[in-house]
Amino acid sequence: MWNNKYGVSLIFALMLLVIAVPRLPVGGESWMGNLFAVSWLVFAYLVIAANWRMVLQVDQENRRRSEADRRRRWLESQRRRQRTRLRF
Repeated sequence: MWNNKYGVSLIFALMLLVIAVPRLPVGGESWMGNLFAVSWLVFAYLVIAANWRMVLQVDQENRRRSEADRRRRWLESQRRRQRTRLRF
């Protein structure tokens, strides 16, 4: 699980979140600081969610199915080409 790039990215994103959250100016007087902190947290959570999804390989069945469909279409196209070559 941790051998691929998504596992490593997940660990780095979590470490960055742990280090940065205490330093973010949430609830301060400046609305710009609050906006930055909230947008940074949202982006960090999106990065963590995307990497976690890839580590868990949620889309593996869909990828397998689409790869099988792609191979089936390629094989059919090759068979059609073979038939047209044999006719002429």
